[in-house]
Amino acid sequence: MKKVCKILSVGLWCLFPLLVQANGLEKGDQMVSGFFGGSLSVSGSAIDIETSWGNAEGVDWAEGALSYGVQYLYVLNPYLALGAEFNANNFESSSDTVWGYGYEETIHSKMDVYSLMIAGRLTTNPGSGFRFYIPFGGGWAIAKNSVSATINGVSGSGSDTDNSFIYYVGMGLEGDVSVNWLLGLEMRYSSFPFDTSKLVKGGGNEDYSFLSFMLKLAYKF
Repeated sequence: MKKVCKILSVGLWCLFPLLVQANGLEKGDQMVSGFFGGSLSVSGSAIDIETSWGNAEGVDWAEGALSYGVQYLYVLNPYLALGAEFNANNFESSSDTVWGYGYEETIHSKMDVYSLMIAGRLTTNPGSGFRFYIPFGGGWAIAKNSVSATINGVSGSGSDTDNSFIYYVGMGLEGDVSVNWLLGLEMRYSSFPFDTSKLVKGGGNEDYSFLSFMLKLAYKF
């Protein structure tokens, strides 16, 4: 993930010679954006499992994710824009080995999160051809968690889908590469709750969060 972030950053800085001094953002502008990048689960986000054969604490709920999405924004005034967004985060499977009452257990956890949200942004310098902004959003998430375990050679698995509120806040940089086309880089912190009670004994609501790093291509009209 660090390599991906470095590549995205270097790519954006290399495009500086292509940036033009366009009109910036004005009231009534509309933007349609596509995002692509990756996410990392935040350290400390974990599943605590209690079973008849022993306990497993601090099992990572997921590893890195493929992140992508689309967004529509309407500029209410040069500093504030509101709209809607769909995004997805498909996390890789996380594997952990724990012990309980003499048995070795391998646990696998995988999470897919799909979100439909009200989105917005605050732009600090809307009249410039190169802008800094604060993205934010909140709405409905559909998250599916799949857990499997192998205990003393015997395997078992389960999955559950939960609907919950999700939100994000972050920071972004974008530049005009033409009058209509924009290119940017965005970082987000996202968080949502998930009910693990259907998957593990003693489970309940867990707060999961992740950081996203995405390249953005937008069309303004």
